[in-house]
Parts: sequence; C-alpha cells; structure tokens
Amino acid sequence: MTDFFGPDGLFCSKLEGFEYRAQQETLSKAIAEGLKAGGGYLLAAEAPTGVGKSFAFLAPAIEWVQKEGGAVLVLTSSIPLQEQLISKDLPALSQVMGVPVSFGLLKGRGNYGCMRKAFDLGDDGFLSFNDGGEASETIMAWLSTTDEGDLSEIPLPPGHPVVERISASFRGCLGGRCPFRERCFVQKSLRNAARWQVVVANYHLFFAYTLSRGGAFPVPVKAIFCDEAHRMAEALSSVSTQSVRKDDWLRHLKRVPLPRLDQAVCNALGYDPESQAGLVKESGELAKAFFDRLDSLGGRGGIFNDPPEQLTRDGRALMDSLGPITSIGRKIDDYISDMGPAGEDVARDNGEYLAWSQVLVEMIESLRWCLDVSDYPHWTYWREEGGLFSSPSWCGDMLPSSFGVSGDSPVIVALSATMAVDGKLDYWIRETGLVPDRTLLLDSPFDLKGQMDISVVDLDTAVTDERYDDRVCRVVRKLCKDNRGSSLVLLSSTRLLRRVGSYLKKNDDGYSVLVQGELPRSELLRLFREDRTSVLVGTVSFREGVDVPGDSLTQVIVDRVPFPHPEDPVQIARRDLEGQASFMRSVLPSAKMSLRQAIGRLIRSGSDRGKVAILDGRVLSRANWRILESLPSVPIKRVRVIDRAVAHIGGV
Repeated sequence: MTDFFGPDGLFCSKLEGFEYRAQQETLSKAIAEGLKAGGGYLLAAEAPTGVGKSFAFLAPAIEWVQKEGGAVLVLTSSIPLQEQLISKDLPALSQVMGVPVSFGLLKGRGNYGCMRKAFDLGDDGFLSFNDGGEASETIMAWLSTTDEGDLSEIPLPPGHPVVERISASFRGCLGGRCPFRERCFVQKSLRNAARWQVVVANYHLFFAYTLSRGGAFPVPVKAIFCDEAHRMAEALSSVSTQSVRKDDWLRHLKRVPLPRLDQAVCNALGYDPESQAGLVKESGELAKAFFDRLDSLGGRGGIFNDPPEQLTRDGRALMDSLGPITSIGRKIDDYISDMGPAGEDVARDNGEYLAWSQVLVEMIESLRWCLDVSDYPHWTYWREEGGLFSSPSWCGDMLPSSFGVSGDSPVIVALSATMAVDGKLDYWIRETGLVPDRTLLLDSPFDLKGQMDISVVDLDTAVTDERYDDRVCRVVRKLCKDNRGSSLVLLSSTRLLRRVGSYLKKNDDGYSVLVQGELPRSELLRLFREDRTSVLVGTVSFREGVDVPGDSLTQVIVDRVPFPHPEDPVQIARRDLEGQASFMRSVLPSAKMSLRQAIGRLIRSGSDRGKVAILDGRVLSRANWRILESLPSVPIKRVRVIDRAVAHIGGV
C-alpha cells in the first residue's frame, strides 16, 4: 500500500490535491492484511475526519478483486456517501491505478417501480389522485420508455402518492408467482449487480435480505466494507421493527380486489364474493374497534409490555375473523401451483388479489407479534397514536448472524469516524455483537489543538426550569453574534428548535438564519455553504452528514449532552434489560458518541479554524461521566452564565 499511499507513492504524483497522510497509509495496510487473512476475519477501525477512509479501503479492495476475482460489497447509511463513492472515488481510483473495475449502486426496493402495481393502477381506471388521471397517465408513459425502472426518473413532484403506490417492496412481493417477474426492475438491478466487482448498497437493504429473505444477500461477495459502522445496529433495529398501524389496516380492508376465476373454480375452492365481502366488512369493523380501544389507553411512556385483557381479546377476535379470508388466498395460490405452466395466465389475472392476501397475512403476523409481548425486555413493545410497534432493544444477538460470521463468511471491515468511547471500542462491540480480530484507533491528521477550542457553558439552569429555553436562546444569540454568524446550532428538541430559530430571526443581528424544517435538508446545507455568515439551526439529526469546510462553519453550538429521552420506550426496555448498569453501560456511551459526532462537524480540513460551545456544565461537573476523555484533546474553557451576561471564569 505504500506504493499507492506513501509520500512518494502513485497517488501523491497522479491524484490532483492528494496529500500524504500517515494514518491513511496505516489504515490501507491493515485492510490489505485483513483481506489476505481470508473468510471470517473482522477489522474494526476508527478513522477520524480527514484520514481519507474511502480511498483507504477502496484501493486495497480494487487490487484484491483484480487478483482474487469475485466481488466486494460496500455498505453505508447515507446517500451522499454512496453518491461520492460512485461518482467520484471509484472512477478516480480506477483511472489512476490503471485498473478497469466494474461497479454500481444497488438501491433499495422502494426506489424501483413494481410493474404489477403499476399495471394494476391502470386497471383501476386511471385513478385521479385529484388530477383527473394525469399522474396515472404519466406513470404508464414512463413504463413504456424506462429501462431501469428507477422512480427518480418520473417527472412528478417528490412524495407524490402515485409514486408511493407503485414502489416495489418486500411486503406483498409475489416473487416467482409474479406475472411480471421476467421484466421486474428489482430483479434486473440484482442481475446487473451480479456482474459488478464493487457493489455499493445501504445497510437497510442488506439487513432486509439477511434477516428475512432467505438469510443471504442476493449478490455473493468475498468482503464487506461497512462504512459509517456506528450506524449498523440502528439500521438493523429499523429493519426489524414491526408495526401495526390503524390507517394501514382500515385502508387495506377497504380496498379488496376480486379474484378473477370462473364460477366452477370459485365453487371448488369455496369462494363466494358476497360471503367474502361480508367477512371483510366484519373484520373492518373489528379493526376499527381494536384501534379505538388502543387509542384510549394510557401507559408509561407508551411502553406496552402488559396489554390489557380486553384489548388482547379484541385483537384475537380480529385475527380469528380474518382466518377464513386468508384461507381462500392460500387455496387460490395452491390451485395456481397445481396447474403448473398452465397457471401463468391465471397468476397474471390474480396477481393483485394474491398480493393483497399475502400482505394481509403479514399484517396479521405483525399484530400477533406486537400483542404477544413475551420477549420483553429483549424486544421493546410500545404504542403511539394510531398504532403498535415493536423493535429489538439490543441488536448484539442478531447482527452477527446477518453477516454469517464464521470461517466461511466474507472478510468484514468496519469503519467510522466515531466508533470509540473513552478510547476503546467496547461499546460498539457490545452493541453490534461483532468481536474484531483486530482493532485500530487512528488519531486525527489535523492539528486540532491549533485549529479548535471547546467552551463548556454552565447555564446554571436545569432543563426542567421554565427559564431554560429563554436562557438557551440568549446564550446562543450571543455566541452567534460574537462569531459573526458562520455557526451550526444543534438542539436536543423540536421545541428548542422553534424557540431558538424564531428568537435569532427576531433579533436580526446581520446574518441569515436557516432553520431545519423550513426547507429541504439539501437546500439548507447549500444555502449554509454559500452564505458564509449564515447560522443553521437544527436538531441532533444534523450532527451527521454536514460537511462544510472553510469559513462558512467556524462554530458549532450544542445545547446539551445528547442523552436519549428517559421515557423513550426503547430506553425503558434497556433499563429493564440491563438494570442499574444501563446508564453507564449504554446510555452514557451513546451520548458521548453522539457528542463526538456533533463536534466532528467543525474541522473538515487542515485549514479550518473554529470553536465548539457545549451548553451543559455537567461535562465538567460530573467527573465520573468522563466526558472529557471522549472529546478531542484541545484547549477547554469553562464559561458560566451570570444574569444576562456570559462571563469567562477560567480554563480547564
């Protein structure tokens, strides 16, 4: 790897703007050694911003697939990183290394159109969607010309309901039974990916296959590179979450397609349209009664580990009422299977009904799971307005199996700018259940001590105090005013977001104020980069994916240590699962990692300069939390708010 990354290497001489970084060379060597080690080897590495992780893993990956054959999989959690890999990094490396490499982006199913759904849309008589049928006609015209079936090609506004209506998904997919399987856009994308040497995809797609669709990713690979690896457990939890939503149930039971079978077949299968309609109507009424009862319940933080007896009875009555309906669906499916090749036309004519019946079966299973809370606290069960939900409280017992961790499994390289807590990977290992063969913690390539400092501002006001919001507003304004804008403000609640955003706009201190939610995220970031004095106010979701080097961002303000809400159902389940150790074992490490991610927005290049302000005196006063050990080793000042002034009282 020295021939590529060394001070006299190929990249320094051939790649414009490339700078030698010892950390990048070290990382690339560790990855190359891991690839040589073979199946089941796991390397976990933290590489701070500026190390150049993408090149560090792509270069050895390209060299390895050229020698060994096969393919590698690159998993990320963010679209911008995927686009960077596909449009910039892979083409640049392939050219400078002189190695032709095939690659592409494998998108999630929801990005492709489902032909069965689209043609069913046409069969419905071009549903208007309040536009006189124009959107439906647009879809049919697009179907006649598209090659890839990518929904982003459709000339309709983002979020248009007709696009959601025809998007592909695992739920209701007929697989080999689908009459359009030979023309399926999802299957075509998988066939394309099977020819690539480097496949780029996201965690959600990967876990959707490995957890519930045959247990394997559909493209065989010899190595998996997990970038943004701190998001792995979160993605798996999201994919695993079961939901039972009132709107979904009532909508599904209202729109019932009819099977297209002759009368003799209907008689043989025991299907009677009037009887079925009556059963569906009865089930719809039972569903409404069930959700009305659910909405009337109270409970601690929505946690749902002991369902009321009457609600359980209502749920069972609903499921029992659906038994005869799903039974007919299974009989029709068996009937088509028994016909062999002759059943193709019957399957095509009945595709919508088969999909409707299959979705109903999946909805019943989700309801059964969410009412049977026997796996609490290993699984969290909770209710929100209009629905029931369940997700794993901890993913460490699920995630390893999704990667097939064994001697025959792919090499796994897990990378992130923020994986360590207190200088160790123990928290990441515990949350993912993955035990590395080697860990690597690299330092920053930047002179952080010379480029940034941190102020810990003691507001001297508890978050429950009615004066708290006002004090945050005034302190944030002073910090932004003193910095002449150019600030990213990260707040812990939407309540504070609204208060601080309106307060800064009202005072008009000579810089523009951009507030999350007022414009699309991408547009906010574009304006923030272009207006070098602007202030961007967002919630904790902006602590990642904000890459603004230069003078447009010279200050990051965090209102408090980002602890999760104590009444969040998953947090309640974790406390019940882990007992008194939960705070130190999972809550505090998670908050430290989130704080590091927020601070990491500031220094994105060797020429950046700036400061961080954390409006939470507990960073210093709660020494046993050891938060300082997770922060960059830079000058730290303590600031205390006195009346209406912010007074510096000394360094730490």
